[in-house]
Amino acid sequence: MAAKGITGSQTDGDKATADEAEEEQDPKALMAKAIDVKVADAGVLRKSLTVTVPRDAIDRELDKEYGELTREAIVPGFRRGRAPRRLVEKRFGGEVGAQVQTRIVSNAYLAAIEKQDLKVLGDPLIWAVPKDKQSDPQAKEQLVEMTTYLQGMKLPTEGSLQFRCEVEVKPSFELPKLEGVEIEKPLVEINDDDINEQVDRLRSRRGHFAPVVDGKVEPNDLVVCDLVVSVGGKEVKKQDNVTLAARAQRIETVAFEDFGDTIKGAKVGDSRALEGTLGDDYDVEDARGKKAKFEIKINDIKRLQLPPLDKAFLESFGFDSEKDLREHLRRQMEGELSTAISRGMRGQARKYLLDNTKLDLPEGLSSRTVERAVVRRIVELQRQGVPMEEIEKHADELRTSATEDALAELKLHFILEEVAEKLELDVNEEELNAQIASIAQMYGRRFDRVRDDLMKNNGIESLYLQVRDDKCLDHVIKHAVIKESKPDIKGKGEKTEKAAKAKPEKAEKAETAEKSDKAPAAKKEAKAAAPKPEKKKESGGEAAKPARKPPSKK
Repeated sequence: MAAKGITGSQTDGDKATADEAEEEQDPKALMAKAIDVKVADAGVLRKSLTVTVPRDAIDRELDKEYGELTREAIVPGFRRGRAPRRLVEKRFGGEVGAQVQTRIVSNAYLAAIEKQDLKVLGDPLIWAVPKDKQSDPQAKEQLVEMTTYLQGMKLPTEGSLQFRCEVEVKPSFELPKLEGVEIEKPLVEINDDDINEQVDRLRSRRGHFAPVVDGKVEPNDLVVCDLVVSVGGKEVKKQDNVTLAARAQRIETVAFEDFGDTIKGAKVGDSRALEGTLGDDYDVEDARGKKAKFEIKINDIKRLQLPPLDKAFLESFGFDSEKDLREHLRRQMEGELSTAISRGMRGQARKYLLDNTKLDLPEGLSSRTVERAVVRRIVELQRQGVPMEEIEKHADELRTSATEDALAELKLHFILEEVAEKLELDVNEEELNAQIASIAQMYGRRFDRVRDDLMKNNGIESLYLQVRDDKCLDHVIKHAVIKESKPDIKGKGEKTEKAAKAKPEKAEKAETAEKSDKAPAAKKEAKAAAPKPEKKKESGGEAAKPARKPPSKK
């Protein structure tokens, strides 16, 4: 029943007006109407966006901010809310400008990807001259994080605002069936070789990197060196005291699988030269895709020193003899067997999804994309308690073999994300914190320290994805056809058996806080799955709910 004195047409008109008013209150919707967006291909699963924010949209945001501020601002000589706007602008202009430009750029970016219906991965990189280089007239634009861009930009006093950014986008595909998959459950047991490997891992946990005096570089040593990158005889980048490992490395977007062999035998003061083609996402735009020379001068060499398996070492773990240690390790490893078998079954579920999903990813993936996959892998290995030294080796291999392993890992990531969306699977904060606590326990560290380390390198998001992905794989296993079998000890079966074996959780007695490394098969099992992390960095994150979030709105 219409209200008295209001016709039906008037009611409809009022409703339309109310809808419009509600839309006007949505900054992103308002920005989407105002901005101009141009999209172009920028490489493999990458798009370049040129976003133009018109002057009236900028002025609207400034008027809104100054309007609110003028009502509350206290300016000497005036009562609250009575100061002229020009004085408010003079007094608070810098602060207001920073807040408004952050809001404008964030809302414009979010509106642009929604307007173009782009499903993006992570945050954008924006073309800009970094703030610390703006005084150099020869400085050129490079791709930087949004926070770096905002630190160096200023809103134009007249005319429109334009920025150019690059984003990575998700591919589209169809999932295979998720029920009735054949999964094999191997029947395996721990042997003496596994115990021997675990003892060596325990020793590596107490090892340390020490300078090598008058020695030569050996495999897996750390070298501190000066690095110069040049293209066509012209220097494009120079870095001092860069730490690299004497094994496969990814240096300045270029994979050097034979880096360990190249630098092997070198001494302090020696130099080595390498050549490679810089990636399409190299931060010096003019050098992208060009053949470059890498000159490395060694300043220092460091090597991992292992402690002897003596009485002091054994007692530090709470054991009276090597026999006691070995027996305890066997019990611990056998206790971990079911976990490892579950991991192996998840591996089969992964393989099924990879083999039965039609999703072709080109090989020219950006370093940023590969690194995200690498961080996810680091966190997965940390959840298994694998020693950091071993994780770093695996990480370097993944970075340098990004064509095959990283492609498989990224493909799997996209698939599992689709599965999670289809099954509506999520991870709550309690589950996330339980995983952080488990990692802390395995490494003998405090919960808050592990959480803070994870927060540094997007490790929380990676941990969230790991737990969510496990739920996806467990769904496939729960609805699978399970076949138990004892693997063949020879040939391929031997590899299957090793991959299924447990990695011991800790080598400690009841009162001992010292944690041991996970079992032998760790490395091989890890290798089978995906990309690998880079130089020595502990992976990071936060304990809050993860999920890739667009730039924050302020």
